[in-house]
Amino acid sequence: MDTKMHTAHAEAVGNTLGGELVSYKLDGQEYVWQGLPEYWASHAPVLFPTVGATIDETVKFGGKPYPLKKHGFARKQEFRLIEATGDKLVYELVDNEESHKVYPYKFRLLITHKIDDNGFSTTYTVENTDDGDICFCIGGHPGFVCPMKDGEKFSDYKLVFEKVENEDVIYTTNYGGGYIDASLPTVDKLNNTNEWPLEYSDYDVDVLLTKKLKSRRVKLVNKNTGKGLELDFTGFNALGVWTPPKKHAPFVCLEPWNGLPAHLGETGNFEDKPYAITLEKGGKYSVGYKVTIIK
Repeated sequence: MDTKMHTAHAEAVGNTLGGELVSYKLDGQEYVWQGLPEYWASHAPVLFPTVGATIDETVKFGGKPYPLKKHGFARKQEFRLIEATGDKLVYELVDNEESHKVYPYKFRLLITHKIDDNGFSTTYTVENTDDGDICFCIGGHPGFVCPMKDGEKFSDYKLVFEKVENEDVIYTTNYGGGYIDASLPTVDKLNNTNEWPLEYSDYDVDVLLTKKLKSRRVKLVNKNTGKGLELDFTGFNALGVWTPPKKHAPFVCLEPWNGLPAHLGETGNFEDKPYAITLEKGGKYSVGYKVTIIK
């Protein structure tokens, strides 16, 4: 079910499927990818309770195997809309019989979308309603229209980080759903620079992943005009950059993650995953990202 939000100059739409923001327009211009299925049928899904691929679509909680697929199950669940004002939507998902088949814990997940005339924010809140600790990863997968204007090309755009970076950029594999393989070479994209030009050929394998950035903000802008948007991913440990391999799709995803895809050779124990979050009984954990339009 779609629900609209609006301000003086902006309008947006949220959907109960995945609690997802599916549109944000400012002065009539769309910034969120519209989910054309020939490229990628999503918009800005939540990744919970895992991020990225799992080995053979299986993980172990407390030593017991569970069939947990890539990016988790929340993005395909029907959420309940529990709050709707002119500029804010709050969606709720609680554990259920189906979730217990793939994830053993009791939880409450809230997704809050808020818009204004400068952009939007998405906040994830996880509450532990179990009798003991729970463990999870969480991330965002927002897709942004790119190029943003008629007559522009994907390669007219670049990423600009707030700080100069010397960061190893890694591919996830193009097999097994996208693992991290330490034997693969790193990609020379952030070698003493804060700029990352966009080229389709860079994504012919899979997502490009960074996990030691000093920056907490990154801009997606046209090289010539400087117009575009900025993503603030404060609170997240890793950032993925992705567009579908070899499709020349008119969008790019900037993905803030707390959690990583499976590493080849890992134990398979969820508790060992990098950046996995352990939350005590009755605890609450919140993290989110903010998008600001640059006009």
